[in-house]
Amino acid sequence: MNKKIDIIGAGIAGLTAAITLARDGYAVTVFEQHADVGYRFNNDFQGLENWSSKIDIMQELASMGISLNFDYTPYSNGLIFTSRGQAISMQSRIPIFYLVCRGSNSETLDYALRRQAEECGVVIKFGKRIETHDGRAIIATGPKAGDIIAAGITFKTDSPDMAAVVFDDSMAPKGYGYLLVRRGKGTIASVIFREFRKASHYLTMCQELFKSRLTLDIREPKKFGGFGNFFMRKYQNRNNKLYVGEAAGFQDYLWGFGMRYAFRSGYLAAKSIIEESDYDMAWKRNLRPSLETSVVNRYLFERLGQRGYHYFANKLSTGEPVDILGKNYNPSLVKRLLSGVAVKIYTSRVKNRECNHVDCTCVWCTCAKNGQLGVFGN
Repeated sequence: MNKKIDIIGAGIAGLTAAITLARDGYAVTVFEQHADVGYRFNNDFQGLENWSSKIDIMQELASMGISLNFDYTPYSNGLIFTSRGQAISMQSRIPIFYLVCRGSNSETLDYALRRQAEECGVVIKFGKRIETHDGRAIIATGPKAGDIIAAGITFKTDSPDMAAVVFDDSMAPKGYGYLLVRRGKGTIASVIFREFRKASHYLTMCQELFKSRLTLDIREPKKFGGFGNFFMRKYQNRNNKLYVGEAAGFQDYLWGFGMRYAFRSGYLAAKSIIEESDYDMAWKRNLRPSLETSVVNRYLFERLGQRGYHYFANKLSTGEPVDILGKNYNPSLVKRLLSGVAVKIYTSRVKNRECNHVDCTCVWCTCAKNGQLGVFGN
């Protein structure tokens, strides 16, 4: 058996796959087009969600063999703002999410995964963009287009640790704004699904809200931006390439919490190689139900409107947030019935007409033969 594998992309999914394969004795080479890991992030805080599964995300990572050698902080409470101006408090018995830092410095999740991979013997070649690949490979190149964008700032502050979110179309159309503060550092962002050209305006609105309502001081602000991509394919094993993470369209359609999908898909792809099993069968069994549900969640959320956001916020404040979110993130009969409509509405914006679609060896295109892009099949 040829125990050698190339991975294109050194994000969460790619490095999770690399670590898993290297620990099984594979010679792994990761090709990353940027100069370091975490290049598209800005040392900003993000939330690693803990509600879509009954298994705590940190336990899940440990079960995959991922060392928890990065800074993570559990958050079990926070504030929700809506268009009515109320600050609604929510409190959970277990962490709602874990705050992690994304970027290239030594404190980030990205850098921690790089260290783990290199300690396992993985060779990472930075500044190396691979356009085509003829052999077996895992494709972890990240998002291709912006179906969702985030405009934000990182900053220094003397304010206490806190977390807050705002559901208000005047500050984040069909999305949300958030504030995360931890040990003298903070992140504010507006995550929007509409009106991308007004992203700076919506960020300013979120800043003003948090500063005025939480007496937040902001020093040395640095702007950043990011984007995410939503699309669906029937198959993720194509021409001897296994697609993982956002390169596979594995993303939460509701709010863009994609890190858990990245870890899981990278691990599943690696295990399918190790066990010589069917990757498409594995991700369809483990990821597809929640992906389909998240599409329906997006469909319903966009139809809620301001009154609906306020109702949802109150529901989170009066019940157990993790249970409420978990129920909404898991399949149900109603959501299965709605999934066909929702999937047709939220199709990919990614287009690539340059490839001939015959025995494609392209790394960056999204080609798929026989209508494999855009819908789920068996």
